[in-house]
This record gives sequence, structure tokens and C-alpha cells, in this order.
Amino acid sequence: GWVYVHLEVQGDMQATFAERMFVYHYRLYDRYRKPIASLAVLADDQAHWQPDSFRYEVFGCSLGLCFPVAKLLDWVGSEALLEDSGNPFAVITLAHLATRSTRNDAAARYAAKWTLVQGLYRRGWNKQQVIDLFKVLDWMMRLPKELDAQLWQNLETLEEETHMNYISSVERIGIEKGYEKDE
Repeated sequence: GWVYVHLEVQGDMQATFAERMFVYHYRLYDRYRKPIASLAVLADDQAHWQPDSFRYEVFGCSLGLCFPVAKLLDWVGSEALLEDSGNPFAVITLAHLATRSTRNDAAARYAAKWTLVQGLYRRGWNKQQVIDLFKVLDWMMRLPKELDAQLWQNLETLEEETHMNYISSVERIGIEKGYEKDE
């Protein structure tokens, strides 16, 4: 049977987040009349904010929703475990943590991004997976123009050395302009 997945990624603490999860959940159920799995990814900086349910009760009637939560901040200190994982979401989590920790340090962000990009090639993923994850990394971990140019040059060298040509110059131009290349 069908199960619809409702995924919310929340970047900032919001008092009404759990209620919004509930509202979206019941709207999806009302529309499709199929089971809904509501999941939350919390990408905020507040260690103790972790809403996982919404309920209300009035005149003996109660209604609510409990939902699983992945708090990205909980992975601080577990970067080595994420680096060893074959799960693409581990790479995204590493990128998120690196983006947070290098917020005001372009050189450190460059180093972290380069390490993550090299990891994409080491994991043995297919070309499309590498390109898709690279686009996410590139979007999350913005660099100044000169460091971005250095990253692209390093990437070209890496592809030549490893004989893995995943991102062509045409794809690079498309990524830089924000376009997606159809294959």
C-alpha cells in the first residue's frame, strides 16, 4: 500500500512548528486518505529545542500527532562516524555542521568543502549521485569567488587523477548559473 512521507526541514526555532506539523499531516490525510509519515529535521542552533508532538484536549476530546525528529546538532562530535557512512544524508549532515562552524571563516569553509567533495569521489557513488550531492554542497557552502575558482581547479585535477569525470565544464557552468542539466 501507499504511505505518503511528509518531511519538514526547520532551520530556526519556531514556537508553532509542532502545530504546523500537525496541520500539514491532517491536510495530507484529508486530501489523500492514505497513511502519512510526518518526519522533522531540525537544523537550528538551539540544543534544547526539539519539538516532537502536538496535542490538544477539550471537553474530553483529544487529538494529537507525535513525529520522529532528527536534530542535526546532535551529530556534533560524531563527524568521523558520518564520514565513514555510505548514507548520502551523512554527507548533507556533515555539510550542515561544517557550514555552521565555518560561518565567518572562508578559508576554513573552503577546506571543509574540499574535504567533503573529495569524499564524494571516494565513496564510489555513480555520476548522478555525485553531481546531485555536489549541487547541495555547493548551495550550502558558498565560497568567495577566488576560493570557489580554486575549488573548481582542484576538482578538475582530482577528476584527471582519478579518471572520474563526473562534473563537466558544461555542468559546472549550469551549476554556477543555478540551472540543472537534463541528461
